[in-house]
Formats: sequence, structure tokens, C-alpha cells
Amino acid sequence: MQGCADGRVKMAQGPHRVFLHIGAPKTGTTYLQHMLFGYRTQLLADGVSYPADSYDDHFFAAVDLQALDFSGVPRPEAAGAWDRLTARVHAWEGVSVVSHDVLAGATPEQARRAIASFAPAEVHVVLTARDLGRQLPSHWQEDVKHGQTRTFRHWYDAIARREDDDWQLRWFWRVEDLPDMLQRWGSTLPPERVHVVTVPHPGADEGTLWARFASVLGVDRDDLDLDVVSHLNRGLGVAEVALLRTIAGLRDDRLDQRAYEHLVKGVLAHETLERVDPAGAFGLPPDLLPHVRETSQRWVQAISAAGYDVVGDLDELLPTDRKDGRLDPDAADAADIARIGAFALYETTVRLAQEREAAAEHARALQRELSAAHEVIAEHEGLPAGERVRRTVVEIGRRNRAVDALLGTYRRLRRRP
Repeated sequence: MQGCADGRVKMAQGPHRVFLHIGAPKTGTTYLQHMLFGYRTQLLADGVSYPADSYDDHFFAAVDLQALDFSGVPRPEAAGAWDRLTARVHAWEGVSVVSHDVLAGATPEQARRAIASFAPAEVHVVLTARDLGRQLPSHWQEDVKHGQTRTFRHWYDAIARREDDDWQLRWFWRVEDLPDMLQRWGSTLPPERVHVVTVPHPGADEGTLWARFASVLGVDRDDLDLDVVSHLNRGLGVAEVALLRTIAGLRDDRLDQRAYEHLVKGVLAHETLERVDPAGAFGLPPDLLPHVRETSQRWVQAISAAGYDVVGDLDELLPTDRKDGRLDPDAADAADIARIGAFALYETTVRLAQEREAAAEHARALQRELSAAHEVIAEHEGLPAGERVRRTVVEIGRRNRAVDALLGTYRRLRRRP
């Protein structure tokens, strides 16, 4: 090993390989990304780099690659993010991992450009895949969090007809059609460098997905605590989703898409509703299973014929007739919706009260600092002008960190020859 200019350890041996984990959404990607990000220091010691200072770094890179906006609202944080990420990958001579499910939606040209940006490294594409019977309800739930108002049945019918009048409907097939995604991303690669990692059926050991994914990367560690991130993104029940659909129906122009996603998806859905036990877990209605299974069988045949490296079992991509009492996604009980709504309203009220108190305390602290500054100015009023300014700034700096920092910078500059 040798040292980098920035103090990081740089691998001097072994092939330079890049693993592009492109999704798909709702296939354990959040779990895997938390493992990669949370244990990036440990993985780096094994020669595997997950180049990120912030959890969202790879998200912004994927957004930048595709020049995505969100219902017309751009993300300025994404500007230049792909180039920054590729630069960090090129600075590491071992194995690098790039992971975000937004990559699944890339066009063929964008996918080719992404792969070419890592040349001359050996690029691999990794797709985590789950059976369509579980993907459909999960994807609909995510769409509702983003403002979708359709019932599941209405949404499914639009998906099945491949309607494209709504960006969410267009996005569905771009990030869920497994053979199409693999073709877009794998067309310039030999099939042995395209890896399909299947998500096991319910009941499998919680560590199975990570073990399969890690084996593709060449990671073999048994000292990582899987329980730390094993319960992320656990989903909502029928009543919670029905409540979110009702809220989406009330939306007006006072909230743009970015604000809506932050407040409704982030604060209400993830930070509030996901903290309670789901009011009725739901799944694919049984009458839709034959059509969904037929589609899945075609996908499995196409993947098998393409000769990709499969980690897991392609039979896990075939939906099963689940007998676990899951509800129809549209079968929410009015009493459950009212109960969940009251809980959400109370939690929001508590949060608002806490934020108001924090803001009031901040205002009181500022007022105390202002009063103290006025006292210092009054004390030094009779001094000569230059001395008055100097002593006043020093006194205020003792009470205010920002002023003290500026004063420290000034002193260092004064000491320079």
C-alpha cells in the first residue's frame, strides 16, 4: 500500500475494478447502501472503496448523470456530482463501488457514458432484483409518498397499459423491467460482468442479501453488525397509505414538489408513520397474480438466455401465492385511517411545539448576546476611538464564537511576514 496526498490509503496492487450497483428500487438498496456507507472505513481496509462523505453523494451523482429534475424542480446540489464521484474512483486503484437505484432509470446513452467515465477500469454492473409480485405494491406505496393519488387498482391498470401521461408511470418500467435495465446497462459489457443478485423470498435469513451482494464485490467479512441497518425502510400499512393519498388529493400550489417530498414523504411518512406498527400489511391482490407471474416468467427466461452471472436463484423472481393474510392495498378501514390520522396530527403538533420552543430559545440567546454587546460598547465609550474598537471586538469575541473565529483569523494574518 502507499499513501495518498490527502492521507488516505491507496491500493497499489490488484485490478482496478468498479462495481456499479444500479438498483432496482425497493430491492434492499437502502439496506445495502447503509452497509456500504456505514462500514466504508472497514471495507477500505480490505481494498474496497465506497467514495462518499455524505450518504446522499451517490444519489446526487445519479441525478447529475441523468440531468434529472423533480416535477420541474432541479436539484442544484447535484451539479458536477458525477464528475466529482468519478474523480474519487480514479484516485483509488483497488475496487470501488457506486450505488444508487436512481441509476436504474438511465437511458442507454447515459449508461454507456457512465461506464466509459471509469475507463480504463474493469467495470461491472450489479442489479439487485426482487419478484414483481412484491415490487408492485412497494412501488405504488413510494409513488403515493411522492404525491400519487390513484388507488392501487387504478395505478396497476395504468401500469399494465403502459400509460405514459404521468412521469411516475413512465419511471416504473424504466426501473422495474429487469431485462430492459440489464440491456441498457450491460450492452457494452461481457455477460460475466453483469451480475443479477436475487432477493430471497420472505423467511430467509436477514443477512442473505448482504452475503450475496458482498460476494460479488469480493468482500468476505464476518465482523459487520447487520442488525444496525436491518430494519430500514420497513414500509407502511393500508391505512397509512390511504391517509397519504388523501393528503395528496388536498395538495395545491403552496407546496412545490421538493417541499412536498421533504414534508410529506420525509417528515410525515418516514419520520412519523413508519414509527408505528403498520395498520394492515398489504400485498398483491390474488387475482392479479397470474398476469404478474406470466410477465415474471418471460423476464426470467430472458435473463437466463443472456448468460448473466446470477447470484441467488432466478426462481426467486417468480411471485408466489402468499398465504400470510396480507390485505388488498385498497382495503383500508375508515376507523384505522382516522386513528392513524389522529396519531400523525398529534405527533406533528408535538414537533411544531418543540421547534417553536427551540426557535424562541435561539431568539432569547441572540437577545442576550445583543444586550451584552451593548453593555460592552457602553463601558468603552470614553476610550480613544481605536482602542474602543479593539477592546469592544475582543470582549464580544469572548461571548460569540463567530466573532472569536474571525478575530483569530485576523490575528493569524497579522503575524504573517
